Amino acid sequence: MRSVNKHPEWHHQPLRLSEEEREDPRLVIEQFFECYHLQEVREILWNWMVEIVSSSRSIAQEGRQRNDHIYFYEKIETLVEAAFMINQRSDIN
Repeated sequence: MRSVNKHPEWHHQPLRLSEEEREDPRLVIEQFFECYHLQEVREILWNWMVEIVSSSRSIAQEGRQRNDHIYFYEKIETLVEAAFMINQRSDIN
């Protein structure tokens, strides 16, 4: 399934979630952290960031674009950490 599309009615709808995952989104978090450890996610995100910001093939040529990518990186890392905490707490309960 594609995650990018040109249909405005789908702009605010999940595209990758199965029906079961739509009913219980925690399944996605559990599955994610079964596949990846938190530090591993950080390393992957950091490697992506380095490639975007510093590579000669970078998609971010302008300073503003680089700043936008760094901000997005920080928000994604924060989101992953929050999901990690939710997953840890659901394991306890």
